[in-house]
Amino acid sequence: MIKADSAKRYNQLAVELLKKTFNGYYRLGDRLPSTRELAKQAGVNPNTMQRALQVLQDEKILVKQSTTGRYVTTDIQHLKNIRNRMLEQIKQNYQEEIRSYGNEFENGGAVNGK
Repeated sequence: MIKADSAKRYNQLAVELLKKTFNGYYRLGDRLPSTRELAKQAGVNPNTMQRALQVLQDEKILVKQSTTGRYVTTDIQHLKNIRNRMLEQIKQNYQEEIRSYGNEFENGGAVNGK
């Protein structure tokens, strides 16, 4: 599963490629550049990019055709569902981060009980 806040580089690359798709850089049905070209563009080892592409294939965002390469899915509803799921994940993470700052000031409390 793609995690928007993952520390793993290959997952970060997968998210970057997915954002490019959401923003229209890669359109439905577009063929992606080769793994080596994408790795060169991102400044990473091709093996790292290969793992990122595999994540996107596992999520059915990319479709691999053995002779011609990888293509963005043409299933727009699937992409919308993935986008909504990721946005919900980001929202939950953001809310947790906000809660981590506490609410003592709103309740009339003092920092460190003073």
